[in-house]
Amino acid sequence: MKELRTGYTTGSAMTAAAVAAYRDVTGEVTIRLPGGGSLTVPVERRWPGGAAVRKDGGDDPDVTHGCEIVAELTNSGGCEADFVESCGAGVLLVRGGAGVGRVTRPGLAVAVGCPAINPGPRRMLAENLKLAGFGAKPERLTVTVSVPGGEELAKQTLNPALGVVGGISILGHSGIVRPYSNAAYAETIRLQLGSLAACGGRIAALVTGNRTTETVCRDYPQLPADAVIPIADFIHVAIRAAVEAKLERLVVGCMPGKLFKYACGLENTHAHRNRQELSRLAEFGVELSDVSTMGEVAARMEPGEYRALLDRLYDKALETLQQWAGADLRIELALYDNEGGRIR
Repeated sequence: MKELRTGYTTGSAMTAAAVAAYRDVTGEVTIRLPGGGSLTVPVERRWPGGAAVRKDGGDDPDVTHGCEIVAELTNSGGCEADFVESCGAGVLLVRGGAGVGRVTRPGLAVAVGCPAINPGPRRMLAENLKLAGFGAKPERLTVTVSVPGGEELAKQTLNPALGVVGGISILGHSGIVRPYSNAAYAETIRLQLGSLAACGGRIAALVTGNRTTETVCRDYPQLPADAVIPIADFIHVAIRAAVEAKLERLVVGCMPGKLFKYACGLENTHAHRNRQELSRLAEFGVELSDVSTMGEVAARMEPGEYRALLDRLYDKALETLQQWAGADLRIELALYDNEGGRIR
């Protein structure tokens, strides 16, 4: 099986560009990643006070692959929409420029009116600028992030449906893009579950990303590392592979967005295949229009009503997953919020 090449996120590209501009270096820079480890990134262009990095999505890249992420550094004053990040003794302002989207609806990781630069990438930026020497004394720095052509690129993403206008989002919880093709990723899942069973394992956990990995490992410390299997969007493939491996118990970690898709019976939950058809919330007793994410649904409902909706979705999702698993594999569904709190 061909090994797929990893890439790096728009958040890593932003961070590398800012570090290159701050340190006045060309060629390449090395940044520290949120989960530990480091990443060396080529610098595309460098000029006084700024730098650009070309985003690399690795194999199976998305539409942002190859676009430039630009960071420009100034000592200018801030505005309401800027993000303020502490950085040692310094104050870092993070600003969205041309080609970076702006959030217009509640329910996302960024507040309405702010540029779509997620908290994880902003923390990574602050940590790496601190490592580069910023904040050793009381000082102030503004980093303006822009993406040439970002407004056009965003039309090929989910941003318009999510209420992010004018450009792309700066994302990346881990800093690394771990690409996959359907066949290769599905085969990897089968091999991992089969190997676990061959070594005597009878319990595994399926996780969809970094946040569910962290929370499941926290809540199920008895599971060895090789029993926590990343599955991305391949929930049906993974459950059937666990059946084939003759496992006895399967923990499925998810957050509300995936929960809704499981409750709707979607066998592959990739956003570009199965956009959240939230009109189907009517099947669960909720009538809302003009919503695109479960975060937005939460923002539009009273907390008690939203929790009752999650309970209905949970019951239906668990029923669906158990049907796929059959009688000999017990499914345990672990539902988390965006901060890693256990809901059910």
